[in-house]
Amino acid sequence: MLDVARIEANVLPLAVTAVPLEPVVADVVAMLEPLATAERVALRISAGESLDLRADNRRLRQVLLNLVGNAVRYNRAEGTVHIGWAVRERTVEITVRDTGPGMAPEYLDRLFVPFDRLGADSEEGVGLGLPLARGLTEAMAGTLDVCSVTGEGTRVTVALPLA
Repeated sequence: MLDVARIEANVLPLAVTAVPLEPVVADVVAMLEPLATAERVALRISAGESLDLRADNRRLRQVLLNLVGNAVRYNRAEGTVHIGWAVRERTVEITVRDTGPGMAPEYLDRLFVPFDRLGADSEEGVGLGLPLARGLTEAMAGTLDVCSVTGEGTRVTVALPLA
């Protein structure tokens, strides 16, 4: 909650440098592998070219941990989470795509409302993960967008400047 408050007050401390993306993604996948195994979800990295982006290393890990963790938790048994990236002009687009149930269109407008759990009955989360991930991404001069189709899954794209 402190990070959300700092983002809203525009006082979040960042150390933006050139960050090699591939090791960050590999670390995030390694950290979430036990959860994925327990949930019977496969994690797949579709590695693009090796590159550096302009970001705060710690905050980038935080964003990706949140997005990949959500993709695992809200997937289906025997589902898959794909993590990949590509360069578009001077921007790196990191995509986290899952094969879960997707979200109904009426939920998409509420995804970034703090504490809105979108009617979830589970005990997991308080509804701050996506608002925090978007706020951190925007603080690093990037964007975070979500596309979801009911019955097909969800795709989250984080775009950050290329170093």
